[in-house]
Amino acid sequence: MTLNVVFENRVFHPHCTSMWGFACHIPQMRLLFDTGSNGAVLLGNMEAMGIEPREIETVVLSHFHWDHAGGLLDLLRAHGSKDVYLHSGFSRTFASEASGLGARVIMEDSPIKITPEAVTTGAVPGPVTEQGLVVRGPRGWILLTGCAHPGIVRMTEEAIRVVGEPVHMVLGGFHLLDRTTSQVTAVAKRLMEMGVSMVAPCHCTGERAIETFADIYGDAFVRVGAGTSVEITAT
Repeated sequence: MTLNVVFENRVFHPHCTSMWGFACHIPQMRLLFDTGSNGAVLLGNMEAMGIEPREIETVVLSHFHWDHAGGLLDLLRAHGSKDVYLHSGFSRTFASEASGLGARVIMEDSPIKITPEAVTTGAVPGPVTEQGLVVRGPRGWILLTGCAHPGIVRMTEEAIRVVGEPVHMVLGGFHLLDRTTSQVTAVAKRLMEMGVSMVAPCHCTGERAIETFADIYGDAFVRVGAGTSVEITAT
C-alpha cells in the first residue's frame, strides 16, 4: 500500500511546495484524505508526484478548519464530481458549495464503511469535532488523522472500536504542539500499549513532539512531509 503525503508544512520533494495543512492520497483506493489549505498548492504537489486528480473518486475531510478543507473546492472546480464525506461539524454552506460543483456530499456523524477496507471513525467530539479514516493495509489497520483535536489516543480508541481490531499505524497530525516532552512520552507509550507499532506524526504534532516520537519508536517511526510516499509492505 502507498500513502502519498501531498500537503504538509514541511517538504521532502524537490518539486513540491510546503504550506500549513495536511492531505494524504491513497492511490489503491482512489481516495484523498483532507485537502490542505490551498487548492493551487494541492494540485501542484499532485502534479509533481505524478498523481492524476481526476482519478480520485472519494474525498474524506477530517474537520472544518481551513488547513484541511481549504483545497476541496478548487479540486472540485478543476476535476469534477467526487464522493465527499463530511460530518455535522462542517457548515451547510460549505456542503452546498461542494454539491454545486458536482460533489455527492455524504454528511454523517456515525462511522461509514466507504469500502470493505476503508471506514471513517465517525465524528469524535472534542474541542473541534473531527473524524479519522481507518484503512486496511498489508500489516493491519492504518489510522489517518487530520489534527486529532479530540486527542490522538481518543482518535485511536475510536478507530479500534469501529474496526474491532488493533491499529497498526497512525499517520497525520497528533496536535501535541503545546505538550511537554513528558506528556508526549506518555502519549507515545500509551499508543504502544494499544498496539500501535508504527507512527508517522506530522503537521500540528510539533517539532519537539515529532522528535520525541522518533526517539521512542526508533525504526518504526516514519518521517513525512509534502512529497513523501510511504510504502507499506506485508513484511
